[in-house]
Order: sequence, then C-alpha cells, then structure tokens
Amino acid sequence: MEKNNLKPLILCVVFLIIAVIGCTFWTKWQNRPLLGNTDAEICETIARTEKVKKATIDLKQVKDGEVDGTVYRCAVYESVENEDYPRLTMFQQDADGNFIWYEGEIFSGHSIYRMPSPPDTQVYEYVFPIEGTDYHFFYVTGEDVAYLTDGAGNVYSVGEERPAFLTFLPYWDNMDMEYLDAEGNPLW
Repeated sequence: MEKNNLKPLILCVVFLIIAVIGCTFWTKWQNRPLLGNTDAEICETIARTEKVKKATIDLKQVKDGEVDGTVYRCAVYESVENEDYPRLTMFQQDADGNFIWYEGEIFSGHSIYRMPSPPDTQVYEYVFPIEGTDYHFFYVTGEDVAYLTDGAGNVYSVGEERPAFLTFLPYWDNMDMEYLDAEGNPLW
C-alpha cells in the first residue's frame, strides 16, 4: 500500500525537476545577447526587439561606420509590418569584436523626398543619437538623387549603387538640404 502512495509523489518530483530545468534553459535562451554579426543575427535581433516575424524581415542595407574609435553597424530593413517605410537599427562593436544591439532611440525617421512614379525615387532621413551626438542617416532609392548638400556647402555623394545608404553624417546647424541629380541640378 505504501508503494502506491509514493508513485504520485515520485512523478510529481520528476515533473518539477523537468520544469525547473526547462525554465532555466528557456530563460537563458531568452536572455542571450542581441547580436548583429551576421544577417541571420541581425534579423533575429530585429524580430526580438521590434516584435516582428523573422521570416518577414527584408534587410536592405548593412553598413559599418566609426565614431570616436568605436565601430557601429547600421541595418536598414523592411518587414510586412512596415513594407513602405524602411527602418533603421544599430549595433555597437564590443571589445571581442562582436556587434551588440545598440539601445539608442531614433528620434526622427521619415521620408523627406518621394517621387512614386518611375524611377520611384525616395529619400528617407533618420536622426540617431550616438554617445550624446546626433547623427543623420539617409537611405536613398531610385535613380534621381546623386548628391545631398547641406546649408554649409558640404556635398555628400550618394554613389553608383542603388539603393544607397549614407551613414554617420554630422548634425547640421543649417538643415537647408538640396537633392541634386548627377549633373548637379536641384531635384526640387
């Protein structure tokens, strides 16, 4: 009779041990670092931080840049949730050379030039604070825009590759921007 009474107790203890081990592994899996070393890691991090399905993420551009000796990785992506509006996420390289998700908040990100008919030219501007300084990022699609100029006369070439991603441009006191074609003619 006593053997029958121990059976449910043993099953309960075994179940509790399995539950504790499972919860431990689940917690460690959930708390793993948010990495951006590869495209797969970037997509996984975006899925975890932005709450989008990993399979719906379309990486448009991944580009590195340096600020005060620290390397940052920028990733522009679209997903089903934002298919008409590319988003920007950032990673910061650690001492081991890994790119860890950078928790800064984009405080501005919008389309500043849009020509939907062919050649479907669009310019998206993002303002992202890094270590207390605001940096501008431009994601340019289409064929019209070849150069960006600021009010101080600085010229930033979009380049031959489309879509193009201009990164880590300093904050401009004078935000009078011009968008020029390959011949230097203003588009607006």
